[in-house]
Amino acid sequence: MTEKNNKSFISAIRARFERNRLGELLVQRGKLTPEQLRIALNTQKETGQNIGHVVRDLNFVTMGQVRSTLFEQAAYRAIAATFTIVIGLSSFGMGSAAKASPYGAKSQFTQTSMVHKVSYGGGRTTQNIKPYVSQKLFGTREIVSRDISAFKKWTGILGKLENVSFNNSQTEQFKNMPLSAKVAAVNEYVNKTRYIEDKNNFGKSDYWATPAEFFARGGDCEDFAIAKYAMLKELGVLESQMRLAIVQDKIKNIPHAVLIVYTDNGPMLLDNQIKKASQVASVDRYKPIYSINANGWWRHIT
Repeated sequence: MTEKNNKSFISAIRARFERNRLGELLVQRGKLTPEQLRIALNTQKETGQNIGHVVRDLNFVTMGQVRSTLFEQAAYRAIAATFTIVIGLSSFGMGSAAKASPYGAKSQFTQTSMVHKVSYGGGRTTQNIKPYVSQKLFGTREIVSRDISAFKKWTGILGKLENVSFNNSQTEQFKNMPLSAKVAAVNEYVNKTRYIEDKNNFGKSDYWATPAEFFARGGDCEDFAIAKYAMLKELGVLESQMRLAIVQDKIKNIPHAVLIVYTDNGPMLLDNQIKKASQVASVDRYKPIYSINANGWWRHIT
């Protein structure tokens, strides 16, 4: 076999095994539907989490199913790496040396397994992600990062909010209220706006509207949350006291967006599916995936 043919064969083998990504393997094994995979990949884009954490947090699969599939994925890639090493060395007449070496294919498999173990255990761990202790949302542990640059829709909306202004008829009635009353009143006011899916409203599957667009045309869950965030900011509530939260609705089994506002009475939930603002601790319907504001984002771990 010529060196050129060797390279072509190696490339084909690698391509075959590299296609076996975690999400695709879960679909192939019947653990995940194509629609669930699409939702998980969209969530992964927004959160920066690895796909294993995303499908688990969305309750699509169990931790055990993720682990067993990760092991299968590691095995596929180890086989591809072994083919690369053995065939590559054979092309230089070194096949027998590879067999005799204690650092041959077995060592490569161990390294590959370790990479996947690290990837699953820590995800995209960087120096700016560290444990963060605050009032826990829905009983979860939080890990914070101050880098929100990966959340393009959110950073895009934040840029637009710099130029947002509300007329007096919208905000004057709330100005002199104490914080808890202000939060409750704004939630009730915004919730009177019409709910409409993005596809029917803007012709897109996921469009994040400005408050002006929202009040003029209606919107879906994240548009309600954004409008409340902007209006409360206009009324003097600090952005550090608020978070847009992406949660899993355990009743409907779909992702959902709400606003969390931290008050002296604890975190309050502002939700277009619940008429009145509620204490987060009193609501058992949601499982948080991540929350975000202008200062950072938080990954929620149960």
